[in-house]
Amino acid sequence: MDTERIKQRLVAQGYAALRRPRAPVSFVPLAEANALLNDLDDHPHAFVLACLVDREDTAGRAWMLPYRLGERVGSWQMADLAALPVEAVARHLREPDALHRYPAKMAPVVFAAIQRIADRYDGDAGRIWVDSPSSAAVVRRFLEFDGCGPKIATMAAGILVRDFGVPLGDKFSIDISVDAHVRRVMRRLGLVRMHCSDEEIIYRARELNPKFPGVIDFGLWKLGRGACRPSSPGCEACRVEHLCPRLGVDAPEVG
Repeated sequence: MDTERIKQRLVAQGYAALRRPRAPVSFVPLAEANALLNDLDDHPHAFVLACLVDREDTAGRAWMLPYRLGERVGSWQMADLAALPVEAVARHLREPDALHRYPAKMAPVVFAAIQRIADRYDGDAGRIWVDSPSSAAVVRRFLEFDGCGPKIATMAAGILVRDFGVPLGDKFSIDISVDAHVRRVMRRLGLVRMHCSDEEIIYRARELNPKFPGVIDFGLWKLGRGACRPSSPGCEACRVEHLCPRLGVDAPEVG
């Protein structure tokens, strides 16, 4: 098994993606919602809120939440959102239809995030990543939000660097963000054991590219969502197919 060549291919693909010209990120099918999520100058809080609720639901619905919330409030401005009591936030997330699979669970998360942005960052969430801070500082600042764990924090930092071109002092602390797609591809490529923990995958990525472990994240996710499916994978469409040992391809997927 040619682990070194697999590593080189994945890392090279990741850095090639970073060099591509910047374009608006398509998070959801609705153009108006994408415009809001891409507006890091005037509405950076929309991006932060979307990251924080991107769990326990489909990504599509989670990333729509800031836009739909603003529709119901009648404003996407931080000052108007910060004026909402927690009961109002909960009501808007719940009625007339739920904006998240678990609106009652996400309401205090959204409320606390809005209040933290208003108080800690003077209403400007962009201050989380302004002036090229270290990647550790950005990840830590996301972790300070209620309900935010390492997976969301590193995902947010990775999107800022990869998709928005936000300059940071380094990328050492932007880890891979493990999900079912990343887990499946790493195992099939033989980069980790078939029944390894997510922590093992994170440290393997750090080993592969210590200066920016998460550089391989999007490539693995895209491969897992596309060609490297749980069953009947389209290996002919995989860029590392000639190097892949196809470990566990015909076996049931493990968690």
